[in-house]
Amino acid sequence: MKTTSKNSADLLLDTTSTLGEGPVWDWKNKLLFWVDIEGGLLHCYNPIGQEHQKWTFGQMLGAVVPTENSTLLLALETGLALFEPNTETLTKLSVLVNDLPELRYNDGKVGPNGNFWIGSMHKQLVPNSGNLYRVDHNLSVTQVISQTTISNGMAWTADHKQFYYIDTATQQVVQFHFDKNTSEIANRQVVITIPESAGAPDGMAIDEEGMLWIAHWGGFAVRRWNPHTGEVIEKIQLPAPNVTSCCFGGAHLDTLYITTARSGLSESQIKEFPQSGGLFAFQSKVKGTRIQYFKNR
Repeated sequence: MKTTSKNSADLLLDTTSTLGEGPVWDWKNKLLFWVDIEGGLLHCYNPIGQEHQKWTFGQMLGAVVPTENSTLLLALETGLALFEPNTETLTKLSVLVNDLPELRYNDGKVGPNGNFWIGSMHKQLVPNSGNLYRVDHNLSVTQVISQTTISNGMAWTADHKQFYYIDTATQQVVQFHFDKNTSEIANRQVVITIPESAGAPDGMAIDEEGMLWIAHWGGFAVRRWNPHTGEVIEKIQLPAPNVTSCCFGGAHLDTLYITTARSGLSESQIKEFPQSGGLFAFQSKVKGTRIQYFKNR
């Protein structure tokens, strides 16, 4: 695993999140959203006014994605819900309802056709206890991949022909053929195998050149990987061991926002790495791609 370029990210907000995760750039409203899964918090940052807001939900919150009608789709521990930030109105949906206290949702993205892809997992990381689901416009649910452990890092190529996916426990990134007409996936192929010395692969973003930016839990870094060769192109160093996810945002989609966690760290580690749980930013030389918005009724 060779690295051709090294850089470091800067602390943007010292949020001391327990498990900061899932940053998503709402390019229409120029806002960054992300969650603290274990803290049950939704965060919002406006880089223009440098304003930071947060809301608490009293339960684990796995993911947030913007919808086409300016609400937010939340993957709460108990199931999916819509949230209107301006009025703070929460509307629970009868979708992916979860009444098993040992399970929660983890990492979600909107696919090319406006569908919501979301993974479930066991809170104690019991292997093969989760699944990856796709929620369509009419709120119907399809189980896409079964028996996953820690569902993470979804990305689609610009031509919508390939889908990349991470199950953290495997230390791999897999590629599937993506059918633009049906949103079905097929032809699983391992394209990147990550050595344990680099940390575990967590959240992921894709740039306009088709390269994958992967957060490394336990690895103090985000790395830019080439999925065609399986090699590292660039490494972004962070002063926090557990780097969880990243996304491109900002006016030109060239700011890489990076989330981190305190979960899993000892008191001495938190003392050594006090910025753990913060939101970081890195100015990239390449741009990301715009997200899709969830198409709801």
